[in-house]
Amino acid sequence: MRRSAFLGVLAAAGCAHRRAAIEPFRTALPGVRIVALGDSLAFGTGASSPEHAFIFRAYERVRERRPASEIANFAMGGSTARDVLRLQMPRLAGTRFDIVVLCVGGNDVVRRIDPSLFGQTYARMLDAIRRLQPAARIVCCGVPNVGISPLFSGLDHAAVTQLARRDDDAVRAAARARGDAFVDLFAVTTSARGDAARFLSDDRFHPGDAGYAQLAGALAPALLRAADERPAAPSQPPS
Repeated sequence: MRRSAFLGVLAAAGCAHRRAAIEPFRTALPGVRIVALGDSLAFGTGASSPEHAFIFRAYERVRERRPASEIANFAMGGSTARDVLRLQMPRLAGTRFDIVVLCVGGNDVVRRIDPSLFGQTYARMLDAIRRLQPAARIVCCGVPNVGISPLFSGLDHAAVTQLARRDDDAVRAAARARGDAFVDLFAVTTSARGDAARFLSDDRFHPGDAGYAQLAGALAPALLRAADERPAAPSQPPS
């Protein structure tokens, strides 16, 4: 190979190496700040570790594209919609997040809260989030079909499943009325009924790692869209 050609190859290789080195800096998107509100499902009860919870799994998908992203989880096990409104919502005051993930309703089903009352409370939660986080995108997780749990059988199973369906519909309606994203967890969990033993954790109520992976698969696309649709102005760190 002639000397000039050889030097040309080296120069081209050097340029390619420099492009590869700086490419991550060119393609990295701004980070987003995400917060989760809700119950034990939002918290990740039943997962072998917090990293296997479905909201965190979906967040990891966001962080692949936006490495500077962060997440906070205000969810509390055992919470009903009313509990979230009363205890978790105030924690949004004085902060700023880009995305709020709301996941609650399973305990309302278990406690047989009237669906109309649940729907009213859920609408109040969305309105409260909008007041406290006016620039945030809201992702509403539907109500899971807790009837897939073997803890419910016979007529009890049918009643719980029907109540979960009605509450899921209420979440869908409230989200659509306000232009918020909706993720149908009822559909995901109902489809898992044939393999509930694999979907659920040892407590036979909460999902296990395999179940949370399925839920994360449903949530991740909505979370990625919310990250892309957030306001252009960068968010300030929560105080």
